[in-house]
Amino acid sequence: MLHAPFVPSLMKWGVSPQADLVYRTLIAFGPWSADHLGRSLEMKARQVRVALDELVALGAAVSQPTDDADLRVWAVREPAYVLARLRNRERDTMLARHRMNARLIRVSLPSIMADVARFTGEGVHRFPNRAVSRLRYAELGEAIQHENLAMIPDPAIDNATVKQAAPVSRRMMSRGVAVLCLGVPASAEDESEWFDDEMISYGQEYRELPELPGKFNIIDRKTVYVPPEPTESTRGAWEVTEPGLVAELRALFLHHWAQAVEPGRSWTPPPGLSPRERIIVMLLAKGLTDTAVASRLDLSVRTIAYTVSGLMDRYDVTNRFQLGVRLGAEAASQAPPADASAQARSE
Repeated sequence: MLHAPFVPSLMKWGVSPQADLVYRTLIAFGPWSADHLGRSLEMKARQVRVALDELVALGAAVSQPTDDADLRVWAVREPAYVLARLRNRERDTMLARHRMNARLIRVSLPSIMADVARFTGEGVHRFPNRAVSRLRYAELGEAIQHENLAMIPDPAIDNATVKQAAPVSRRMMSRGVAVLCLGVPASAEDESEWFDDEMISYGQEYRELPELPGKFNIIDRKTVYVPPEPTESTRGAWEVTEPGLVAELRALFLHHWAQAVEPGRSWTPPPGLSPRERIIVMLLAKGLTDTAVASRLDLSVRTIAYTVSGLMDRYDVTNRFQLGVRLGAEAASQAPPADASAQARSE
């Protein structure tokens, strides 16, 4: 059986699928020429060149001198070195995003909540503490039928909070609810990325802005669940059903959604996999063990093993490394070259 060093997905850090695949291949097999890479991975020569250029720019790949330029071979640096450079790049990017705050056209959530505070009785209800608020939010989550708009300004969410919300969210997605989630770039302490990936695999749309004015959910365009202050969720929450206020908060959400962008996230498996297969493969690609994946998804370890075994049979491979290469090659063949993607975004 073929053994290879553990290599976490570089796509989590914004590396293209092609460059990630080339890096993994060179780590596993050692220095290869660009021509050898193209033939072995069934990639076009231009795709290989673009991928190698991307890795060189990251400091992840170096060429080994030869007498014949056409026979030049490429090697890559160890994962620890590359990941350190990628983390530094992400930190610099996040700082740049935060400096963009002054360019955002922002609507004041406190002014809307001041209107909420003036309402009494029907149309606005305040819950006295966090425990009661969570119970009510769970009830609302089970009742969602059509649409959920979520604005979440927290840069870090711990795994315990995610695990508590996961069952309700999964049932909501299984009902076919349309979900738009608006967040901010995650900090190093965030533990929710795996769950974001799972929800996206089920059809949730996710975008980010450097900063958001508040935290709330808009449920079926009829009910808004919102803390009285964005940073004081321990003090309870508001439930708003007054039509005018609901419409105002929905306009606030859509205003920011239109300015937000989809972040560069982890590798996305090729089409044809079920949502469960997709999230299992994505989590395994991050380096999680079967036990860790089972714990996050509330599945048995046996289910994880059966799912991977089924994929190996489908792709006619004999081990997980070969499966990763096959899935990576298929995803890379369907993704545009990195320079083409950048050009498309600029047009």
